[in-house]
Amino acid sequence: MSFKHTILCVDDEEYNLDALRRVLRKDYEVLTALSGAEGLELLQTHQVSLIVSDQRMPRMSGVEFLEKSIELCPGIVRIILTGFTDVDDLIGAINTGRVYRYINKPWDPNDLLITVKRALENLELTIENRRLLDDVVRLEKLATVGQVASGINHEVRNQLSVLMGVQLIQQMHPDDELINKVSNQVVMARDRILTILNEIKSYGKQTCETLKQESIAVSKLLVPVLSILEFDPETKHIQYEITNPDDPCFICDQDRIIQVLINLLRNAAHAMNGEGSVIIEVNSNKKEITINIIDTGCGIPTDIQDKIWQPFFTTKGEKGTGLGLAITKRIIEAHNGNLSFKSEEGKGSTFIIRLPVKEDIE
Repeated sequence: MSFKHTILCVDDEEYNLDALRRVLRKDYEVLTALSGAEGLELLQTHQVSLIVSDQRMPRMSGVEFLEKSIELCPGIVRIILTGFTDVDDLIGAINTGRVYRYINKPWDPNDLLITVKRALENLELTIENRRLLDDVVRLEKLATVGQVASGINHEVRNQLSVLMGVQLIQQMHPDDELINKVSNQVVMARDRILTILNEIKSYGKQTCETLKQESIAVSKLLVPVLSILEFDPETKHIQYEITNPDDPCFICDQDRIIQVLINLLRNAAHAMNGEGSVIIEVNSNKKEITINIIDTGCGIPTDIQDKIWQPFFTTKGEKGTGLGLAITKRIIEAHNGNLSFKSEEGKGSTFIIRLPVKEDIE
């Protein structure tokens, strides 16, 4: 992993900041602030790895500034420059983890560079160790998911087999429109449950199920999706506005793309508390189909937008597994497509599916 570091220097004397900038700018991006308050503002708008702050500053001392910086950037490194002979306060700050090290003034450029380099090496090592630990935890969770899914697969199949009895009812009442509709939904739900279970099992084992290759028009794909959502208590009050001018055909595994659309539309409904309108906007050209799912819900907070594809990350508490979007993205990518989103907190989200029109899927 390569690291690019930005250092924030804070001092109330401009010439001190110029000196720090000259020493550090060869190896790092350097930001400067003439006060602790100005430094806190910069921390809110920039990604900083390390702070170098003078101790003696009016209105807010260096230690006070560094203490306040912890709330904004808890994981960064903090170095303080001091001309004081009494360093008890600084030692206390070091012991509590607020300051990595203090450097006496007048500071030596080489000593400063060595201290900064070692501090950032420690930071990089901490970040890398955290990443490796997260990977280990994630793999352990995935292995557990695969084992559990494999273990319950047989039992679930046995229990679901009783649902096929609806076909007998359907045969007994061939002219009853409602019975036929409900029976078809039950059979589709059974097949979808089995598909989802297989998908979870494969995801846990980090393997890929073979995809079926079927040509289908988008309109025909949306019919079973909306029919299923009609019976879902979380989506049945949602209105769907479909824009599909060309009704393009494409090659896909129908069951899996239906699974993708249901998951994204249920997420949109959840973001809107089960009421309102969701727009399904379909566009196409000779190379690809784009399906935009647009809601006017709560939107995705900026600080978690880079986490939503991570397995086991969920904002739904006990109602969510944290696997829905991860599996959804994997299905689209298995179709040689792309799944992305744009969102604004308080205004809604748009999830964008891009799929090739005629390319064979893996």
